[in-house]
Amino acid sequence: MKKLQEKIGLAVMTAVYLLCVTRYIPDQLLYSLKATGSHLLVAAPVAVGGTILIVSVLQRMGDGRLPWDRVLRIYLTFGIIFELFFGLYHYLAVNQAALTP
Repeated sequence: MKKLQEKIGLAVMTAVYLLCVTRYIPDQLLYSLKATGSHLLVAAPVAVGGTILIVSVLQRMGDGRLPWDRVLRIYLTFGIIFELFFGLYHYLAVNQAALTP
């Protein structure tokens, strides 16, 4: 039962991450896909780098390698947090640019 709950939790985290990464432009599917792809090329290396740093620290403190599902959870958590801040920055930058003459 615990394995099933862990898999469901991992699937939910993956769905939330993909929702945070998606850049939706109404009525323009091709532009939405292009914007999402270019955003992934910019944002994913930051999340991967943060994950590598966190995992390396945890491995030095612990007994060795972490299981792949724990590493994936760390990546998704770091990625969701980064996407929330990056989305907030983007939203405020667009609105600030619209307000300045």
